[in-house]
Amino acid sequence: MRVVHTRPACRPQSRVSTVKKQREIFGLPLLFWGLWLALLILWMGRFVISFMSMYLVKDLHVDAGVAGTIVSMYGFGGIFGCLFGGSLSDRFGRQSMIIGGEIGAAVMLVILSFIDDPFVMGVALLVYGAISSIPTPAIAAYIADVVPIRAQKRAYTLQTWAVNFGFAIGPIIANQLVKISYTLMFYAEAVILVVATAMLIVFFHEARRLTARDDRRDNVAGAANVTDDVPAVANVAANDGVASAEPRVSMLANYRRALTDWPFMSMVVLMFGYTIAYFQLTSGLPIALTQLGMGTDQYSVLLTINGGMLCLLQIPSLAVFNRMSNTRVLVLGMLMTAVGYSFQIGATTWHGFAIAAVLWTFGELGTFPIAATTVASLAPADARGTYQGLYNLVWSLSNGAAPLVGGWIIGGFGSRTLWICCTVMFLLVAAGLYATKGARERAVTRNLREADLS
Repeated sequence: MRVVHTRPACRPQSRVSTVKKQREIFGLPLLFWGLWLALLILWMGRFVISFMSMYLVKDLHVDAGVAGTIVSMYGFGGIFGCLFGGSLSDRFGRQSMIIGGEIGAAVMLVILSFIDDPFVMGVALLVYGAISSIPTPAIAAYIADVVPIRAQKRAYTLQTWAVNFGFAIGPIIANQLVKISYTLMFYAEAVILVVATAMLIVFFHEARRLTARDDRRDNVAGAANVTDDVPAVANVAANDGVASAEPRVSMLANYRRALTDWPFMSMVVLMFGYTIAYFQLTSGLPIALTQLGMGTDQYSVLLTINGGMLCLLQIPSLAVFNRMSNTRVLVLGMLMTAVGYSFQIGATTWHGFAIAAVLWTFGELGTFPIAATTVASLAPADARGTYQGLYNLVWSLSNGAAPLVGGWIIGGFGSRTLWICCTVMFLLVAAGLYATKGARERAVTRNLREADLS
C-alpha cells in the first residue's frame, strides 16, 4: 500500500493531498479511521492480564507473591516486543507487524489456557508479552505515515481515547466471563483479536486498492519520487506487492540514528522519569490505601474516576490543545499531575485521594497523546517504527520498574515520601521539557517546513 506521509523525506505530498481530501472524516483520512475502529475493538478485548493474578491464585492455587512474579513476565516480554517491533516494521512494513503480532497473540492466548504449571506459565507469558507488544510501535508509526503532520495531535488523542474506552469496557466483559470460567476469558480475547485482525486485513486490502487506483493517475516523475524518497514506506508498500527500488532499511543504522538524536532521546529520558512516577497509581497507591485501612472497593472507584474523566474529556480537550504548542501542553500536564500527587502527600481519607485523582487525571489528558504526537513529529520517515519502538520501550520498562521503586520507598520511608518523590519528579520533568523545547521544536518546525515545500 502506498501510504500517505508528511515527513521531510516525502516530497510527493502534494500528489497525495487531493485523494486525502476526498476521503476524510472529521479532518482525518480513512486510512486512519479503519485502524482506529480496529483498535477500539482490540482494546475492548484486552482483559486477560488484568485478571491473570486472580486466575493463578484461584484456579492454579499459586501463592500470591509467586503469582505477581509470574504476571510480571508479561511486562518484561513487552520490552523485547517494543524494542524490535518498531525497527522490524521499518524493514518489513507496518501491516505485517500489526497483523502478525495480533494473530501471534491470539495463538499464545489459546496456548496459555492449557498451561497449569507456574514456571511454564511464566515463560509463556514472557513470549506472549513480546509478541503482543510488537504491533504497538508499528501502529504508532502507521498513524504518522498516513496522517498529515498538522493533524497528528488529533489522531493520537483519538487513539488514546479508543484505548481508554476499550480498557474501561474490557474488564466489565471479563468479569462476566470469569463467573462462568476463568479459561473462557482466554478464548474470548483470542476470538476478539482474530475478528479485529480480520477487519484490519480487509481494511488494508481496500486501502491498497484505493491507493493503487490513485497511483495509476500519477505521472512517471511523481511515482519515481515516492520510491526514491521514502524507502521505509516503500517497504510497507512492498509488503503489499508494490516493488521498491531502494534497498531495505538498515535496522542497525536506524537504531544508531535514533540513539544519537538529541531532541528525541531527551524526550525519551524525560518520559521515563514521568512514567516511573505516574505508574505509582497502579503500584504504590493500592499499598498506600491499604495502609490507611481502605480496600479494593475504594481503589476501584478511583480508577473509575480516572477512566470516566478520560473518556468524557479526551476529545473535547482537543480544542484547547490545538491552540497550544506541544511543549506547553506537556509542561502544563506535568505541573497538573504534580499538583495531584502532592495532594496525596497529606491525604488520609478516600475523599482526599479522590480530589487527587481528579487533578492527576487532568494532567494525563495532555501528556499521553501529546507526547506520542511529539515523537511522531521528531521521527524521520524511514525510521518511524524504530523511534516509536524506543519510545514505547519506556512504558514497558516503567511497568516493570515502578512496582519495585514504589515498594522500596514505601517499605523504607512510607507512602508520604513516595508522593513527595513523585511530585519532585514531575516538576523536574516539566523543567526538563521546557529547557529542551528549543531543540525539539526546531526539529519539528524543520520537518513541517520541508513537508510544506513538498
